Amino acid sequence: MFRLLGTFFVIGVVSVAVAPAQDAAVPGQETNERSQRLFDRFDQTAKELEIQSQDGQVYQWQSNPLFRFSSEGNVFGSVFVWKTPSKQLALIGTIGSIPINQQDYEFVELHLLRPTPIVPMAVGRAPRKRWMPEVDTLELKTVPSGPAVSADAGRRLVQMRGMARQFKAEMIHNGQTNHLRLLPQPLFRYEDSTAEFDGALFAFVWDNGTDPELLLRFEIQREGDKSVWTYQAVRFTWRQLRLLHRGETVWQAEEFLERDRVEQRTPYLTGLTDVIPQ
Repeated sequence: MFRLLGTFFVIGVVSVAVAPAQDAAVPGQETNERSQRLFDRFDQTAKELEIQSQDGQVYQWQSNPLFRFSSEGNVFGSVFVWKTPSKQLALIGTIGSIPINQQDYEFVELHLLRPTPIVPMAVGRAPRKRWMPEVDTLELKTVPSGPAVSADAGRRLVQMRGMARQFKAEMIHNGQTNHLRLLPQPLFRYEDSTAEFDGALFAFVWDNGTDPELLLRFEIQREGDKSVWTYQAVRFTWRQLRLLHRGETVWQAEEFLERDRVEQRTPYLTGLTDVIPQ
């Protein structure tokens, strides 16, 4: 996930208490009011993103975030997904804020999931980032020796969890290899799934928190006359990453040096996008 100052720690959906009407300062009241204001802003920023494929599909923002996070009352964020009109995953993204010199800055982190080009889009305000992602690396791959797709929804979840455990993820930072930890439950799973339509997003996290650094996506695809399990590695950090399946490297990504550029062409976009008024 996007990092600049400190570390993000996912704490699930943040509930914001309503402060009682009184003159004395209520401990945590300022943080709660600030977090609610920021989360409302993140919702609005995500809602305003216009994401459309070049074949005319408008990707639909899912207003309920996968989770919200905060760290030490200073860093906040919301993680959302966008779907195609046919309810397939199209994009995942984080809208958040970090403090710099006593001023909150908004950041956007997006990753396209479908191998369909999108209409070039502007992200943020001044200076706006222009995103024209190339999609040639976004094809899903068949899970090696994957199980036959079960007809039972509960069993399919067991299958996806079992397949996820076959993968290992590493993040290389400052010359050190960090072995990322797989969260046992998916961050997201398709609703109303069937043996022809199902999928989930699993997260690999750093050992100093539960901040997703690499996402592992599973989805059922047709291969000839049968349905098969496929997978996709999704970077969620600018650091160098490696994904292994049963000890063999199946995907890797170098450090994301484009993160400060105004124009970005990779499926992953990140960067500061705006100053948030006090």
